Amino acid sequence: MQFRFSKENMWTAAGFVLDSFVADAPAFEDVSASEFGPNFQEQLVKAREQVKGAVGGALRAGAGTQVTARLYQNMDTLKPLLDRLDIRLGLAPAKSLANPVKDFGLKTLRTRLDARDAEASSRALTVLEAAIAASRDALAAVGYPATEEAKLLLLHQAIDDDNALQNKTLNTSTGTTLVEDKDYTALNKLLDKVMRTGRLLFKNNKQKRRQYETIWIQKRVAAGEKPQADA
Repeated sequence: MQFRFSKENMWTAAGFVLDSFVADAPAFEDVSASEFGPNFQEQLVKAREQVKGAVGGALRAGAGTQVTARLYQNMDTLKPLLDRLDIRLGLAPAKSLANPVKDFGLKTLRTRLDARDAEASSRALTVLEAAIAASRDALAAVGYPATEEAKLLLLHQAIDDDNALQNKTLNTSTGTTLVEDKDYTALNKLLDKVMRTGRLLFKNNKQKRRQYETIWIQKRVAAGEKPQADA
């Protein structure tokens, strides 16, 4: 199952969703008392508690400041490389590429990097690298050098290495254990239900609607904000 948020950010992201749901509970209950009645908030809180202390969110920063700083620096170093690749994609004749430009996944990758989501960035990088390899000759013809592809691959490996090191350091220093996938799945289903309903309930209220949008919540997580639920 594809999670709405990465495992490392699920706890914090769920806190923001919980904040919004609590504030808007009457509107949710009005549209469906059977789904969003008095017991729903308790279900959401309990499901969130099941992933508490898992690898991720604010806890990760304390696991190794130097590792975290290096990880984020490498993610930022990727961004100008992506811009230069994007320029070459625009110069290459469409028919010369093995895949459509959208299949390179640059938009998704940039979003994941901005959210400082290492795991999701790694998945997006894997997609990008496969697309580059398939169109290597066409890209080379418009000036994309092998050195830039090599640098991208090295940064990807460095991000994966530091992400794994963070996980190991956190689990060792705090005694936390990896959460079962079923716990993430249960929480993810509740978040999907709240966020989809919230976006429709407040379709004509931009400020309210964005509180239920994945990208906006990811930005809050990346900025280090804390949910009111944890105050």
